[in-house]
Amino acid sequence: MWVIGIAGGSGSGKSTMAEALQERLAKYGTVRLLHADHWFIRPLPQMQSPVTGQWMDDYNCPESIDYPAVIEAVKNEQEADILILEGNGILYPKELRELLDLSIFLELPIEERMYRRIARNIKAGRGTMEEIASFYLESARFSEAKWLLPTVRYADLRLGGDNWQGKGLDVVEAFIARQLEA
Repeated sequence: MWVIGIAGGSGSGKSTMAEALQERLAKYGTVRLLHADHWFIRPLPQMQSPVTGQWMDDYNCPESIDYPAVIEAVKNEQEADILILEGNGILYPKELRELLDLSIFLELPIEERMYRRIARNIKAGRGTMEEIASFYLESARFSEAKWLLPTVRYADLRLGGDNWQGKGLDVVEAFIARQLEA
């Protein structure tokens, strides 16, 4: 089984790229997609906002995801020829990185990621624009900068989150096809 990891900040396009890659790679065998968000720990760890001093849920710290369960799910996958794992912090745990045959980090300026996050969360009914923007500006961006964005150094490939759809996806597909043939 070939394992691909897609990481990046909130709103960088991880889920969208993972779904596009799943569709493209289906001609090479069975492709399964896992979202690390399904392993959020409840209750979430808390962080104190450097802006307001208020305690808030921390979705970005390493303790927010049950990484041992994610690692176990990857190791126990039996049916897929290709497994795509996407999530903002998947490059943080060394044991998980070691399971990835290819790791991709999607980069996108914070302003565009925040816009996408607001649009996505409003559409999903997760608050008003003001609530979503305040949470991001008062807490999430600080934890994201501390824990997740530095993991870009572990990525095999860095792609712009706003232009991976063309050549970026072609390059990834060609590389994976070549590896599968070897």
